[in-house]
Amino acid sequence: MGLKVLVVGASSGIGLEVTKALIKAGSKYEVFALVRNQEKASKAIGADASVVKFIHGDITKKESLVAACREMEALVCSVGAQAGWRLPGCDQYTPKYVDYIGVKNLIEAAVEARAEKALREAFKEHDELAYYIVRPGGLNNKEGGQHGIVVEQGDTGMGSITRQDVATVCVACINEESPPNVTFEILNDSKSPPGDLKVLSTLVPDSL
Repeated sequence: MGLKVLVVGASSGIGLEVTKALIKAGSKYEVFALVRNQEKASKAIGADASVVKFIHGDITKKESLVAACREMEALVCSVGAQAGWRLPGCDQYTPKYVDYIGVKNLIEAAVEARAEKALREAFKEHDELAYYIVRPGGLNNKEGGQHGIVVEQGDTGMGSITRQDVATVCVACINEESPPNVTFEILNDSKSPPGDLKVLSTLVPDSL
């Protein structure tokens, strides 16, 4: 069997594109998806949803996450809550509970379950895990693989990038084409040739 990868946020956006990219790679990966609504996720993924192993869980409920992370070898987290007004008492899926507490729950669950590595967006306190914090520019739904990908550190770049190209970079991190424990930005560049991600190997790990 292939590398076991759990995608959190597989129903839309970057998480969906990562899921599709992993499926496209064939037997190299065994794809799992943590979902609250399997029907919605299956519809988004399309005909290939049959090869995905769905796990019911909720990032805001830590008790549902440890079992989901068990035996996983890589974890891709691409969740995000929209800010805005909500009815009193209906704040479970606000940015605070999803983007911060939820991601924190997920990383702690991965530690407890002894997942080998995680792509994570907001939590650095556990050195048991390797992480890759990928900061894309403005996201768009154009076709990926058409332009080069600029990789920078220091939060200095400005621009946009396709969700498919972000997914390509995430899969490259799963394949350890970058040193672990790094934070970096990615943008599309029409002047650069597509497909070359060798620069990932030169990234400098974060000082924790």
